[in-house]
Amino acid sequence: MGQQQSTAASGGDHDHWRAEAKKHAEKRSQYFEQSQEAFKSGNKAEAKQLSDKGKQEGALMEDANKKASDAVFHEKNDGRDAHTIDLHGLYVDEAVKRARQAVQQAKREGKDYLVIIVGKGNHSKDHVAKIKPAIEQLAREEHLNMIPNKPNPGCLYVVLEGEGRVMGGVSSFFQRLLGFCKCG
Repeated sequence: MGQQQSTAASGGDHDHWRAEAKKHAEKRSQYFEQSQEAFKSGNKAEAKQLSDKGKQEGALMEDANKKASDAVFHEKNDGRDAHTIDLHGLYVDEAVKRARQAVQQAKREGKDYLVIIVGKGNHSKDHVAKIKPAIEQLAREEHLNMIPNKPNPGCLYVVLEGEGRVMGGVSSFFQRLLGFCKCG
C-alpha cells in the first residue's frame, strides 16, 4: 500500500499490531497470487474464493495497522501540550492523516500555531526523512505557513490564523470593520 514507516517508536502494543498487519499482508499476497493462478488455469470459482480471502486478509491488515497507529500515536502524545504532536513511529500516510486532523482541530480551537514533531530521519531507512517531506507537502496543499526546525531540529512550526500573519490579520480586520460601517 505504499506505506513507509519511521521506526523511532519502540516497545508497546504497536509492535504487536504491526507484526499482525505484516502477517495479514503476507497472507493477502499469497491468496491473491493463488487467485491469479486459479484464474489462469480456468478455475474462476476458486479464483473468486481466493480473491475474497485475500480481501479479508487485507481488511484484517488495515485493522491491525489502525490499532498500531492509534497505539503509537497515543504513546508519543499522551501528556503533551495542546500545541504539539509527535508523528514518530507512524507510517507516512498515517502521519499525514494525523497532522491534517491536528491542524483542523487547532484551527477550530483558535490556536495560533502547532508544532509537529516529524524527526530528522535518523530512524528511517537509509536515514532519509519520510514524514517531514509529506507534512511539508500537506502544508503546501493547505496553504499553511511553516517554519522548519522550530523550536528544534526535526520539528515543523505551523503558523495558523493570527501569529505571523499580521498584514492578513489587519486586512481582514479592516474588511470586517468596513462591512459593519456601511461607509460609502
